[in-house]
Amino acid sequence: MQLFDLHCDTLFACWETEQHLRENTLCVSRDEARKYAMYTQVFALFCGAKPPVPMPERRILADLPMEERLNILLATAKQEFSANADWLMLCRDMDDWAWARDHGRHAAFLSIEGAELLEAPGALDKAYDAGVRLVTLAWNYQNAFACGAATDNDKGLSDRGRTLVHDLVGRNMVIDVSHLSEAGFWDVCLTTEAPFAATHSNSRACCEHKRNLTPLQFSEIVRRGGLVGLNLYSPFLREDGKSATIDDVLRHADDLLSRGGEHCLALGTDFDGCEDTPEGLRTVGDMENLAEAMLRHGYLESTVNALFYGNAVTFFTRMLGA
Repeated sequence: MQLFDLHCDTLFACWETEQHLRENTLCVSRDEARKYAMYTQVFALFCGAKPPVPMPERRILADLPMEERLNILLATAKQEFSANADWLMLCRDMDDWAWARDHGRHAAFLSIEGAELLEAPGALDKAYDAGVRLVTLAWNYQNAFACGAATDNDKGLSDRGRTLVHDLVGRNMVIDVSHLSEAGFWDVCLTTEAPFAATHSNSRACCEHKRNLTPLQFSEIVRRGGLVGLNLYSPFLREDGKSATIDDVLRHADDLLSRGGEHCLALGTDFDGCEDTPEGLRTVGDMENLAEAMLRHGYLESTVNALFYGNAVTFFTRMLGA
């Protein structure tokens, strides 16, 4: 089985908990990856957040200045990929990805979650040179470029945000609209005709949460040939405050597939970035359980393969190429 996951926060969690990719108590590790013939993971460099309660047992990235956070995350990624080069390869384009596949390595791409990490002069150049190829324009709050849906859904891109969109397109970097306000989403659409992704977002028709995509937003991503990754966080899957089940994931998948998502729906687990995922989907290795559920639910094997792998490969080949 093959898996392409568009979003996890494991590198951030590695730094805060002082653990490592090879072996840890987190959601992504070498042993979990070994369950797949080919595994591709987009590792997010998360801008950081204050925990709701003090956590003296771990370091808190959000206690540091933004520029220092970017440096720490890039250094963590470099260290972890170097230490795990026997099984995992950082890829900057799809030629790298093909080399990893053909030489028995799993593949990693880097993203930035929260463009506030890029506010300092030269930060985008530094991130690009280090291998970052996707950028989430905002996390939950407002930054110099855009506003997150959790803060104000009616506040869109700033002038710097529109410039950033042009800069990302010019570098063949992927714009990620997960977390972005609705106004920001449509500002992106007015600023560029390039395809973009919502790496870890669900259907608002199934769960009325600001983080989820409206049917109109999803239709626009489909029209552009973009990509949407199903998120496993319970509050984005159901509205009643209960922990989600695999059936809830299937409900969102059914809805998005019915809206023309057969070629643009993928997976964006949000592992190590959310604390409440469906029973049976606690680690990357558990994603086999979702594939089996989809087949029992009546999905064709070709559909499951597309959601788990093929759609993401097609999109990344189009966007990153060689």
